[in-house]
Amino acid sequence: PRRFRYTPRFTPQPGDTVPRRFYITTAIDYVNGRPHLGHAYEKVLADTIARFHRQRGDATWFLTGTDEHGQKIAAAAEKAGLEPQAFVDQMSLTFVAAWQKLGVSYDQFIRTSDRRHELAVQELMRRLAEALTPRTGEPAIYEGEYEGLYCEGCESFKGEKELDEKGRCPEHKKKPKAIKEPNFFFRLSEYDEALLKHIEAHPEFIQPDYRRNEVVNLIRGGLVDVAVSRPNLRWGIPLPEEIEGGEGHTVYVWTDALSNYLSALAWPQRVYTKWWLAKQGETGGPGAARQDEFQELDGQGRPGAAWAGTGQPQYTNAFHLIGKDISRFHCVLWPAMLLAAGVPLPRQVYVHGFIMMARGKKGAGAEGEQVKMGKSLGNVVDPVELAERFGADALRFYLVDAIPTGGDGEFSLELFVEHCNTHLANKLGNLASRTVKLVHNGYAGATPPEWAPEAFADAAVREAFDALVAAANAAADEVPKAADELRLDDALASAWTVVERANEFVDRSRPWDLAKDPARRAELGTALNALLETLRLVAIWAWPVIPGKAEELWRVLGLPGTPGEQRGEAARPAFGAPAARTLGAPVILFPRIDLKAPGAGTPAGPAKAK
Repeated sequence: PRRFRYTPRFTPQPGDTVPRRFYITTAIDYVNGRPHLGHAYEKVLADTIARFHRQRGDATWFLTGTDEHGQKIAAAAEKAGLEPQAFVDQMSLTFVAAWQKLGVSYDQFIRTSDRRHELAVQELMRRLAEALTPRTGEPAIYEGEYEGLYCEGCESFKGEKELDEKGRCPEHKKKPKAIKEPNFFFRLSEYDEALLKHIEAHPEFIQPDYRRNEVVNLIRGGLVDVAVSRPNLRWGIPLPEEIEGGEGHTVYVWTDALSNYLSALAWPQRVYTKWWLAKQGETGGPGAARQDEFQELDGQGRPGAAWAGTGQPQYTNAFHLIGKDISRFHCVLWPAMLLAAGVPLPRQVYVHGFIMMARGKKGAGAEGEQVKMGKSLGNVVDPVELAERFGADALRFYLVDAIPTGGDGEFSLELFVEHCNTHLANKLGNLASRTVKLVHNGYAGATPPEWAPEAFADAAVREAFDALVAAANAAADEVPKAADELRLDDALASAWTVVERANEFVDRSRPWDLAKDPARRAELGTALNALLETLRLVAIWAWPVIPGKAEELWRVLGLPGTPGEQRGEAARPAFGAPAARTLGAPVILFPRIDLKAPGAGTPAGPAKAK
């Protein structure tokens, strides 16, 4: 496997300390259909988090990709008249193109049909086959027979308790198939105590808190052994030949898919620890545990094992961002398999919510009822079409700002348009447009030399000015704090509070009237400099979410570098007379969206994936 060379996405500055190391992953997307808005939400969320880390100087590696094996893929390929490999090659490109359109700045795109991934999955299966369970000392993998239910939509074995009152998969609203087949099973039931021990010692391991509580209740309710292979499936990774009786079996698609977080880093080669682990004090966030925390379990001493040949303790550092529908795979099955294989656990699994759509007459169930967006329900929205029609940054802003991080959020075209018009066009866009125009009209596009807040004669203007400065100082602390705590919507809310205070200051100070009176030049220059500094700060704070528009605003302000490179004191308020510079021409950052205007059209709605 080729070696990875990390190219920093930030410019080191004098006085920088050793950066934290941040490894962030998303779920990899199943390629039986084109990307929809639910896929886009997770990728934009991850990209925003990665950009926050890069902006402050953390060494960051962002992984995403596509899940390309399994029964559904083989069926979709057959329907398309293609061989599975040709089909996934074609479909994977649609995801690459979609994330490029949305400005998702991943460092690596993994595909589970890659040969390197296949080798890593087979090595994981070998280690599971060699492992002994913690309670009984039995082999962690054994051969048996599964008789029960299987949901092809989830590619998941289902128990009766997991179905709705009509006996359907609650995710896909279809009854799972009854199957009976020989499988190899993983003794998940023996890892309940180890999992609970880790979660209790590191409560940040699963976030938000209520998701952790759900997982703890699931584990305490009793874990059952799970199949880690499927027989007679031609499209998948074959079990390694070292597993006796494994001929004709392929690795279960979830075991295959979960392994991408390691295979992407060239596991089991030692180089994988560059991102999977970090020194104490250099981990990317909370939840880090010593790598040797479970050295009493199997896997000790093997290459790539948790504690093999390390001179000083390392700490867990992988951050998985996933949806709540796959939390049990990531919070139970995946860590249990890692424990059995002697690999350190991720640092944290963060579980986000769903984008909900209102069920209309074309959807199943009661009209007006909210349901998760999904291909199987026929209510998907094409994010590429939205981005092409309204702009990628407008869509990114809605997904991060309108949906509470960690919770569910609603999408409709009307909600999207209203939100963007209110917060982007009316508030930020209007502030930027009139500020830059006033500087061009009053100072020929050069930054004003005046700074004299005491010159404001009107008490209401002084009050508005003080409120603006106070809001900016508060946001300088709250935005990075909220981002650190994964309250991304709160981070934006704090930044937009400053935008609102700035617009209130404009309305009270009325700089267009000040420009008419030469005796009030000090008030005019001070007001405009305060607004220019506000726009500089908002460009920095908003850059992780709307990078394209933030950089465009930065250029209009005539500032050197980019907003993504500003950190430390450079990212804090610096109200006063700025260094002389010339602004760019006024631009309309966010035109108002009028759906009734000719050509506006309706870019989204109930439509099946193409």
